[in-house]
Amino acid sequence: MNKIKLYKFLFKLSSIFTDHFPETGSRFLNFLVICLFGNSYLKRYLYKRSKYELRDIKRFEKFLVVADLNIGDSVIAWNGIYALKEIFPDSKIDYVVKKSTRNIIKGYPEINKIYPIYNASPYPSKDDLHSLRQIVKGSSYDAIINFSPMISNKIFGNKYIIDYSILTNELLNNETNCETVNCITYQAYNFIKNVFRDYFPMKQDSKFKGSKIYLSNKSILDAENFLINQGLDLNSSKIMINPDASSLFTRIPFNLQLQILKRLSKLDCEILLGSGHVEKFIEQRLISALTKSEREKVFIIPRSIGLDVYIAIIDFVDVFITGDTGPLHFAAARKYMQEDLEALRNQTAVFSVFGSTPPRIYGYDSQKQGFFPANQDAPSKVFIADCKCRNITCINKLSKTCAKVRCFQDLDPDEIIAAVEEHIKYAEHEFYIPNRSLFLNENLYTKSIG
Repeated sequence: MNKIKLYKFLFKLSSIFTDHFPETGSRFLNFLVICLFGNSYLKRYLYKRSKYELRDIKRFEKFLVVADLNIGDSVIAWNGIYALKEIFPDSKIDYVVKKSTRNIIKGYPEINKIYPIYNASPYPSKDDLHSLRQIVKGSSYDAIINFSPMISNKIFGNKYIIDYSILTNELLNNETNCETVNCITYQAYNFIKNVFRDYFPMKQDSKFKGSKIYLSNKSILDAENFLINQGLDLNSSKIMINPDASSLFTRIPFNLQLQILKRLSKLDCEILLGSGHVEKFIEQRLISALTKSEREKVFIIPRSIGLDVYIAIIDFVDVFITGDTGPLHFAAARKYMQEDLEALRNQTAVFSVFGSTPPRIYGYDSQKQGFFPANQDAPSKVFIADCKCRNITCINKLSKTCAKVRCFQDLDPDEIIAAVEEHIKYAEHEFYIPNRSLFLNENLYTKSIG
């Protein structure tokens, strides 16, 4: 049985277990997985092994960083690159990512060369693996950082490899301590620092604030033009909802989304609704279920909008609401212009709704203990369902096969609406700069297209 088949089998087994014994199964799986893979003895061994290998590396001039296969992972793994650049500022770092993230990754000043090769997910295709072999074969990397549990270290041949097992152990180990920040965004940065800490000097006062995304002037201008062409006022209050997710275990249920939309339509604000890419046409189903007066407040962002433009639109809104999926990490990242590295508005409150997946690992909250805040000048908040069967194996929602979806039990839409309403009122009176447009200045507009 190969690695992927074994992986699928184990997650299917965990799903059957919690289907039949939701609470008991959840406690047992948490105990078993954290004891086996998140214990402190294994942590010490993994760090000791990686540091032992580092002793034989002659130089640290060229790295290959391999992200996992989903779109949000391209932003998460970048935090490891950021840590590498802090330690080795003169190094060259190449980056393997999913093809659809090319336009948002290419502006990162820390990256030497981008290899957008992944087509498939959650498991790599034969073409993906072949492309990866060719990249490694044609280059002399001093070390490889592998963030993907789906890609065997054997693919890289006889190379020095620091892999995801250290990061996985960190995340599992920290799940038992609710006071410890355990966000994967932070830990992707932190574990690289820990691996190299004993061998290389680094800034001890460096304070990591979260992910960054660099957008082209064109994508920002396209986002602004989209809003204007929809007849929207750039300076009015806006809420954006992402109705889709890569898994039904993390996608906010249709009826709950409909309740939220209906309630939001009563507020004095404009609502932007994303389109479904996995659950296709979910936005049309939601719109059809609204009354005529409710529909007038909602504007659909079409599927044809590029990922970079979609992310730029997020920067124009006051509140972004989503389940646990890639756009959550895009919304939480601080946004800059590729051309001159100027910061964008970065005043979007990030509200995430969690079903199956561990919220401390994937969510952002600026108030709850043990959570990491979004890298925005606005609050972030998680809304967590009372899911009795949630357990650590749900960390990989794409491999779960539960027959019954209990993930979003007892979620209170009133709590979400109240938080949105409170933030909108606060933003209007205290928080935001009045002008949201970066391109109303004629000189800047000329620069952006010139």
